[in-house]
Amino acid sequence: MLALRLKAVMPQATLCSNGIHATGFNRSVAVKHAFHFLILAGLLLASAISAAAQAAKPEKSTPAPKVPSNAPQQPAHEMTSADVEAFLDGLMPMQLRREDIAGAVVVLVKDGQVLFSKGYGFADVKARLPVSADSTLFRPGSISKTFTWTAVMQLVEQGKIKLDDNINRHLDFQIPPSFGRPVTMWNLMTHTAGFEEVIKDLMVDHPEELPPLQKFVIAHVPHQIYAPGTVPAYSNYGAALAGYIVQRVSGLPFEEYIQQNIFRPLGINHGTFLQPLPERLKAMMSQGYAVASEDSKPFELITPEPAPDGSLSITGADMARFMIAHLQHGKYGDVQILQPQTADLMHARQFSADPATNGMALGFYEESRNGLRIIGHGGDLNYFHSDMHLIPEKGLGFFVSYNSSGKGELDVRTALWTEFLNRYFPAPQAKTEAGRKTDISAFEGKYISSRRAETTILRALWWVLAEASVTQNADGTIEVDGIKDFSGQPRRWLNLGNGQFRESSGDQLLVFKPDASGNLELVTEDPTEIQQRVPWNRNKTVLSVALGFVALVFALTIIFWPIVALVRKHYGRQLELTPVQRRLRLVTKLTCVLDLVVLLAFAGTMVYGFSNLTLFSDHFDWWFRLLQLLFVATFILTLVILYASFQLWRNTRKTWWSTTYTAGLILASFIFLWFTAASKIVQISLKY
Repeated sequence: MLALRLKAVMPQATLCSNGIHATGFNRSVAVKHAFHFLILAGLLLASAISAAAQAAKPEKSTPAPKVPSNAPQQPAHEMTSADVEAFLDGLMPMQLRREDIAGAVVVLVKDGQVLFSKGYGFADVKARLPVSADSTLFRPGSISKTFTWTAVMQLVEQGKIKLDDNINRHLDFQIPPSFGRPVTMWNLMTHTAGFEEVIKDLMVDHPEELPPLQKFVIAHVPHQIYAPGTVPAYSNYGAALAGYIVQRVSGLPFEEYIQQNIFRPLGINHGTFLQPLPERLKAMMSQGYAVASEDSKPFELITPEPAPDGSLSITGADMARFMIAHLQHGKYGDVQILQPQTADLMHARQFSADPATNGMALGFYEESRNGLRIIGHGGDLNYFHSDMHLIPEKGLGFFVSYNSSGKGELDVRTALWTEFLNRYFPAPQAKTEAGRKTDISAFEGKYISSRRAETTILRALWWVLAEASVTQNADGTIEVDGIKDFSGQPRRWLNLGNGQFRESSGDQLLVFKPDASGNLELVTEDPTEIQQRVPWNRNKTVLSVALGFVALVFALTIIFWPIVALVRKHYGRQLELTPVQRRLRLVTKLTCVLDLVVLLAFAGTMVYGFSNLTLFSDHFDWWFRLLQLLFVATFILTLVILYASFQLWRNTRKTWWSTTYTAGLILASFIFLWFTAASKIVQISLKY
């Protein structure tokens, strides 16, 4: 993965206001948020059991870096190698112990030199092999994209690619202009191509299952759900497609191009996009862990081969060379991998959903804070989690990578970066001030990420995983349940007026604004996506309650079927039904069983799939086809329920119980029919 390789799966359900490593439906996000879908599956089951009881142009202006207020600034520590080492030696081991993380690497460059480079913990816990910044390979996930974007810009300055040209000029297949506008390289680099999220074939278990780059990008073209250049929606596919264009335009395989034009000129000797690793590098690879106290996990295989959007393996020391080159206007030592004007263009602000918030550069995204303009990228696989931050005006680059997911009680990357900035670049202390006492109820409600599936069989999944709730507190502040601080607590936001809200204890902004159609959008400090207001019928709470009601009614029907039969037998009473009515009654009971089974099967598939992403592949198309056939069958049979329920109610003795039950069954049937149709589970395409 789900920003960041997945930043999905999804999509994302957790927004980040300090550093945007949640980008890129990243793979770990997908796994973490499988829990939310498990809740939905549990709701379906538990409700039944408990029922008896109850082409845009770059912006010319750059907003001023954010600072909380004009309060006195805390004194900054002098950034020396010794002070940085003392600071990190105190913080990193504590993080590893607290979060049960095996190891990490931290690299800091300043003014063209490596200021600090060190490994912490173990690359292999069982072998007690320590992490080395020079000789341990890490998997930086979607930070791989910045190498791909650098390759693109090399070809741009050579005149072989134009940022505003239709990318179809460089392809041996076509990206359909769904909205009458071509997709450009600028769109790919700013994540404004309009692609919906796709998660099929993100990972495989065996090397022979890795599809080549060409085959992958042709087979996995996503639908466009936004006009190019209008809405940011992070796309792994877009970066993979850019890598394929590099391969076609240069005439070299992608890995070979990167080696010849970036790695070798920079002296990066321990870096590759290849999977599995070349023999010379295998012994250097860190193990990956869920938590350090458990066994290590297999080497993660990221599709395609190579994967320009996420398959890089590299040492911390080699990442230093790459950061220095970008901070020195494309130059490392005597080598110029980008001309200064090209590097400056790449780092300049290109697109933003609102001028007051962070925006996209070309491939990098802004994550400004503490009065500094910061650009960077994050990356996540299932077990490796990394961040790269660049502060061009300070000549400073910071890279960190952890080889374990950890307990998840603390956002270790955000905590580390926040503490580092506050130590060496402290912002003025925020004033305590009250927000405006105005009615902000119009902003309350559910919002869904622009990075989502809209046309695929997994559409309904994003209603559950990618929605955030905006609520108002008694003190006039608001909360967004998906935006939390690095300790996992919801942040509070003060009303500044005009739809703007500032973090009560910091400098981050939220902006509510209408889109071109008048629908409300929530713009956060993550420039790779926005949050869009959802109508009531796609509200996560409404959906959960509605499906819970369906499960409850169908389960009651199933549970009371044998119970009522036994009661009738005990008292010697017979059903006064005609043969036709008896058949209709039997069809109703059996359809309730099938409806409940197919809902639980779908929910169970999602839960298992996001814990085992290789499920979402061609190998399991047969299972999804089977689910679709079951949904088709139950859809037809549920229509029969509507007819049968009405006929049975009309032609039998009416009681308050029979009337209430029939009304509930008809309502549950309508909800089931709506869900089947609205979720687009039944369709010919198995692209998702």
